[in-house]
Amino acid sequence: MPSKAKWTVLTYIAAHNNLDQFGTKSLMEILGVGSTSDVVQGALYDSKVGAGRYIMGDPGGVEWQKQLGRFDSGDPDELIATAKWLFVQYPAERYGLVLWSHGSGWEPSEIEEIAKEARPSAQADSTESKERSVAPGSRALFRSTLRSLLKPEKRTERAILFDDGTGHSLDTLELSRVAGAIAETVGQPLELLGMDACLMANLEVAYEVRKAVRYFAASEELVPGHSWPYKEIFGALRANPDLGGAEFAKLVVDRYVRFYTANPPAGGDVTKVALDLGRIDEVVAATDRLAAALCEDRAKLTIALWEAQFAAQQRETKEGQREPSKFDYHLWDLRSVASSLAGAAAASDPVRQAAAKTAKVLAPDAGPVLAEGHRGDWFDGIGGLSVYLMPRDLQRISPSYKALAFAKDTRWDEMLESYHA
Repeated sequence: MPSKAKWTVLTYIAAHNNLDQFGTKSLMEILGVGSTSDVVQGALYDSKVGAGRYIMGDPGGVEWQKQLGRFDSGDPDELIATAKWLFVQYPAERYGLVLWSHGSGWEPSEIEEIAKEARPSAQADSTESKERSVAPGSRALFRSTLRSLLKPEKRTERAILFDDGTGHSLDTLELSRVAGAIAETVGQPLELLGMDACLMANLEVAYEVRKAVRYFAASEELVPGHSWPYKEIFGALRANPDLGGAEFAKLVVDRYVRFYTANPPAGGDVTKVALDLGRIDEVVAATDRLAAALCEDRAKLTIALWEAQFAAQQRETKEGQREPSKFDYHLWDLRSVASSLAGAAAASDPVRQAAAKTAKVLAPDAGPVLAEGHRGDWFDGIGGLSVYLMPRDLQRISPSYKALAFAKDTRWDEMLESYHA
């Protein structure tokens, strides 16, 4: 292969969980596409029987592989090391990273194992491990996040951590560190970060990785077990290696939604968005102004915001009939909520004006949102990007939320505090 390809892409399949059979299917699809001198496809595949690193050759063939045995794919440092291994060996004009990860949970045995690491002095509780395997925090991408969630000795404290969305916040911080370390290694931002994991099309996530990633493709909803249609997505890149990051991110949205429209998943939970992170500040600025307007309208804040949340929830769950959904994890489509606020009789004029501007900046092709796609008319009108918005009648605000760049740089955190107060 030449000294520099046009693209080198790593698909990091952390399938050491209850989805290992789907991970194998994704790996075989990537293998079927193969590599060329222009597009190098590499993969890490981890399952219950061990892990391996692969460089794809001609379609259906492996150019190089190494079996790693027991491997902790949930360790963010292992992800960094794997990306360095591939990207240094196969330099390219553009680098892509796709995280196929624990979007659908960890098995009870894994939860119990991590609990022993987090609380070495405590006796393992298999009952709690089974409960945790279906809790929100069990959808964490990284083991380090789960260790933090499981660390408190008191079970009541651990319950609060799992229930208030802290796992998502901690995952976001780890992802920022991972993306930054990889970008530093290759001397440029990642051209594309694709999330083949649930609930990651989130404003806090996008803002956290904006300095290390140019374009971002993810779903704010649950991702079907089949995952990305890699044959269609990577096959299109193979055929068009001159695609830039923006075009490739839009292609991911198109092929993903097209595939699941033709092959509807049981739950119907299909959304995908492509973002230009070079312009994510436009969304953040609009959201900050909305937060400020809501804080000024304290007397009406609770009613107006809850009505907007409830309207979004009713529409996007088909009046509660479509379960599960992102609403179980306190993440709400920002454009849906803003659009409701823009027309809310209970809101002040400044709130309605700020909300309308927020909804407008999230419209597809308006700037930051390169493309938005979904299946199901219950998603019509969404922007594809969620935001943390804890309902006022559920648990406390995540204590780790303040550590995120979005919370530090905007008044959204202050608005949440006012909402709950």
